[in-house]
Amino acid sequence: MKKRVTLIVILLVILAMYILVRLDAMELKATKEIELTFSSENQLSGSLFLPDKPGPYDVVVFVHGDGAANRTLDGGYNFIMNRLLEAGYACFSYDKAGVGKSSGDWLNQTMKDRAVEVVDAVSAIKKQVPVHSLGTLAFSQGGWVTSELAMMDAPLDFYIVVGGAIDWIEQHRYFETKYAETSGFSAEETNNYLSYIDTSDQLIAENDYEVYSAYVKQHDYEQPMSKERFNFAFLNFEANSIEGMSYIKAPFLGVFGDSDLNVDVEDSIQTYTSEFEKINKTNYELHLIKDASHELLNARYNYKRDQLPYHAFFLGDKIYAQGAIELIVKWLDTTIKNAH
Repeated sequence: MKKRVTLIVILLVILAMYILVRLDAMELKATKEIELTFSSENQLSGSLFLPDKPGPYDVVVFVHGDGAANRTLDGGYNFIMNRLLEAGYACFSYDKAGVGKSSGDWLNQTMKDRAVEVVDAVSAIKKQVPVHSLGTLAFSQGGWVTSELAMMDAPLDFYIVVGGAIDWIEQHRYFETKYAETSGFSAEETNNYLSYIDTSDQLIAENDYEVYSAYVKQHDYEQPMSKERFNFAFLNFEANSIEGMSYIKAPFLGVFGDSDLNVDVEDSIQTYTSEFEKINKTNYELHLIKDASHELLNARYNYKRDQLPYHAFFLGDKIYAQGAIELIVKWLDTTIKNAH
């Protein structure tokens, strides 16, 4: 009996140690975290995570995609940030307007409004710590923010865009087309559904919420979006990355997943290539990652999203497509090294 109890205790201790190790792997590993509040249109609050090295720092500013994102995306950025910190890069990210400790409402913002925030954040960072270089790592909608930043001639030394679309309306239609495909719609059902989507988008462009809401309720596809979300769509439906591309002078990295269900990545890559060739831009790279989702996660999570939390616990950064995070780090290493 004593041996059995002893064995159970040992196993419990081992299990507890394993759990602590896995939980620790999911935590941010910054040597120092500086709470940084800065003024833009709103009072915005974020964190500057510093690596285990003295300044001046090479800083990566995270630019969120869609949704009510806080500074770590509820921990969703941790694996990427930890790899950057390990490589010696500082990371800065802030709560979107109206999220966490930030005032305002992100649903009232355009992509240009968000670009202005990034410029104000850059100024605040440079007042806080010595900076050698500073650029952005933008996700999804952050691609439109990136183009706005370029047109503003923002003081940035590099741009990274992950899963960036080109045109807002075309991106939405692609997303809904993939939804119909993965839902098993017939050809006729798909045509009817996309016709419904096109009409809904047109009503958004006309800024008529009441007519839009009534139209949606006449169909069985979904419930009308909130008036606040509708307003956000109206403010941004003309968003397009193309104009800003010709203003991107700093080194640029575009990273796309070949299993992206949100964005037509082939169109994005072709458009970036075409627009950069027009201005004879050479300091850029575009990469298509095999078996990667919109967020560069392993493509399996396109259909098994519910597995992400416990897979993140057990697998750590292996939830990302092979080589995806390392590609970003290696590109930064080369880009920053050339800038020194």
